[in-house]
Amino acid sequence: MAKRKVRFRGVKHTPKRLESDLLQKSKDLLDEPGLLRPKCAGTCRKCHFDKPFARIGKLERIKDDPDALVKASSKGPCDITKAYAATASLGAAGEIPYLATAKLGGEDVSFAKRGSVGNDKLIGCQYYNDPRIRLLLYNDMARKKNLHIYSFDDLVCSNSANMPEDYLYDAFWDTPYEFPDDGLACGHEGQGSLVIAVKSLGEDISICRNCAKEVSTLQFLISRISARDPLDDFDVSVRHKFHSAGDEGRETIPPERIREYAAGRITDTALIDSVLKDMAGTLKKGDVATFVSGNRNHGSDLNGFLESLRGSDVEKDALKAYLSGRNDSVIIKSDRASEALTSLWPDQWKEIISAYTSQTTADAVGDQSRSNPAQALTGAKRLMMSKDVIDGLPDFGKRAGPMTRLADAYAKAAKVGGAEMLSEEMDRTIPRDNKAKALASAFGTSLGTDGKWKLSKEDAEFSDFLVPFVKELLDADGESYRDKMNTLMTATGSGEKV
Repeated sequence: MAKRKVRFRGVKHTPKRLESDLLQKSKDLLDEPGLLRPKCAGTCRKCHFDKPFARIGKLERIKDDPDALVKASSKGPCDITKAYAATASLGAAGEIPYLATAKLGGEDVSFAKRGSVGNDKLIGCQYYNDPRIRLLLYNDMARKKNLHIYSFDDLVCSNSANMPEDYLYDAFWDTPYEFPDDGLACGHEGQGSLVIAVKSLGEDISICRNCAKEVSTLQFLISRISARDPLDDFDVSVRHKFHSAGDEGRETIPPERIREYAAGRITDTALIDSVLKDMAGTLKKGDVATFVSGNRNHGSDLNGFLESLRGSDVEKDALKAYLSGRNDSVIIKSDRASEALTSLWPDQWKEIISAYTSQTTADAVGDQSRSNPAQALTGAKRLMMSKDVIDGLPDFGKRAGPMTRLADAYAKAAKVGGAEMLSEEMDRTIPRDNKAKALASAFGTSLGTDGKWKLSKEDAEFSDFLVPFVKELLDADGESYRDKMNTLMTATGSGEKV
């Protein structure tokens, strides 16, 4: 535990309530010096506090002489004895003429200045019933003798890390966390969980990423420990889902990082996030594909990963086509296929489109890096299908009249994407006269959809007349398509021929 710095701030007249409180504590110490002595939980052959308290015992003969006690507070090598004598002199005198003020942890702390002992020892002694402040009296002893002193309702000393269970719970309950049954674990898994192991107790504190707060739990845990190295009883790690199959999924935090965390320069949230970020980066650079969705690690099981996802067939089929046979890892917070695609899309969109359709199609669609993945994939699929259909049908070129161009556009759209694509084509290629509207309506009827335009009775009958010719065109391939187009144009009375 780092030595607390105490700045002397001068003296001032004593407020009555503060004087009364300090006098009472001084009298209590005068009658019972053992209030300062830590309880033993160690295995020392001889207690390091025997000498200080033997010296304190010798002050019994001058306990009613404040001047003699003040003189004793300036003599000898033992700070604990001198701090006791200075504090006991207040009770013997029955008054405190002045108080000094020190800055401690950002707060002003008033104390009585006596003798030649350090301010920190005086403050620690005079606030012997404050679990944090009283450690100022014992810090030097703990460091010199390599002791561990735990301050809670009790004051407990050990010659090795030996945390009392009551101390652990007392310190943890100072944090802003409230877990079921006043326990040490939130009870959740999540993608990552902070685990603080108290080795001497065999206890773990476990906090998932969703429950983690912007505090340092380790800082709370060591706040009332005085030791040469208060961190020697703790292991800190992050249990995570971002690991390949067969790995433990636990990242131990290195000592230098633990020291930053204990000092409060890193919070619980930040510590978990930094590990998850590093582990995700490591997975993505690895030679083995790993799939994580939400709190589930699927290892290298691509099919299991895809089955766990919610989304369209387009999204899932594209993911399967792209990921099969690759070592790319996918780590997402939810179970949405769209998130998986989005995580890959900016850098891999062309490879995904190529796997889902063809390399030729991927080369033809232009830059899709900022497009919605599902929409881009749907468009690419239609483009590929359209090319296959169009390559197998005649190109009428400049010989086609307006009715032929209209019928050709509708027929090819319907062949590629059925009623849905036909409807989209009708939105782009709009018929201009009643006869063209009747033809368009005949295409819609042939695919089982309603027309987009109101027709007169006469035009509706004409549309019904054209339906059989449209169906024959939709069923035709190769040069038969040309023949059926000419038959349809004859039926429309357009006079066009290709």
